[in-house]
Amino acid sequence: MIRVALLILFTSFFLVVKSQVQNEKKDSVTYYQDLSNKLLVKIGINSSFSNLGIKNTNDNSEITLKPIGLVNLAVAVNYKWFGLGVGIGLPANNDEKNKKSNTKKLDLQFNWGSRKFGGDVFFQHYTGYYLSNPGNNWKSDTLPQPLNMQQFAVGAAGFYIFNHKKFSYQASYIRNAIQKKSAGSMLGGMFFNVDASGAEGGFVPYDSLLYTLRDSFPVYAYSSFSYGLSMGYSYTLVISPSFFFNTTLMPGFGIKNIKMETYAFDNGQVITNSISTKKGATARVMFRMSLGYEKNNFLVGVTYHSTQGTIEINNFQFKPGIGSSKIFVAKRFGSK
Repeated sequence: MIRVALLILFTSFFLVVKSQVQNEKKDSVTYYQDLSNKLLVKIGINSSFSNLGIKNTNDNSEITLKPIGLVNLAVAVNYKWFGLGVGIGLPANNDEKNKKSNTKKLDLQFNWGSRKFGGDVFFQHYTGYYLSNPGNNWKSDTLPQPLNMQQFAVGAAGFYIFNHKKFSYQASYIRNAIQKKSAGSMLGGMFFNVDASGAEGGFVPYDSLLYTLRDSFPVYAYSSFSYGLSMGYSYTLVISPSFFFNTTLMPGFGIKNIKMETYAFDNGQVITNSISTKKGATARVMFRMSLGYEKNNFLVGVTYHSTQGTIEINNFQFKPGIGSSKIFVAKRFGSK
């Protein structure tokens, strides 16, 4: 299966490059304006997440584990190739912490883009999760919280912008360029990810109302390393000279190496099983959305970014999902 997927990706790369070379024509229309030599200062609110879904393919049951929403007040600057952002975490609601969890996080994300290339690098470590779908029998407002659950995510992705003469990725996500006319481009690149998560006593806490779920998900922890190729498309719709909308979808296929630790019940006792390992195919999807307005060098913007993976071993599918959303205002200096 993985060989077929890689063959399809390589063939798609070849056809896209060949098609765009053959169809490339001289065009006097300016599709976008590069303003990277102007200082851009942004201030806004950022929110990031690191969720985990687990599915048992034997009975098609599924659980979703989430941290509480954490918000940062952020300031960022961009000038030429240089970009820097600083965030200050805002305190979480005490009522939410009591009902769900007391989440602590270390979340480092770096997004970069040039005329021809774009990409992301990230490191996430979250502690403190809650089970968001405990079932209809669960009546309490306080949701189940796995003991000392932690999740790690480390990864990077890079891609090439095939139609970089007409389409600017920077205009939508860095905002140091302006897309003058609607345009899109095929994207092709590579990715790698390291995912790991675990909880003392398993991902489903001990509780008389959760026995059925514990039987379906007798899992302590898992870890995975994956890498592969990805290909997708990004398009910016210029609604007016001041207003635009962009959406980007980029699926990827690759190879994974996963380890999983499970347990079993024997005469009322919990028995830890040997660690299972598996190599094989994996899939990952990156989705991005951006909405922006600019007038007289003042900018307002909203961006959303998520990456969802699917990693299988035995009868379990682990679905780590990471992402962030941003709302910001900005000022561009040195431009008429």
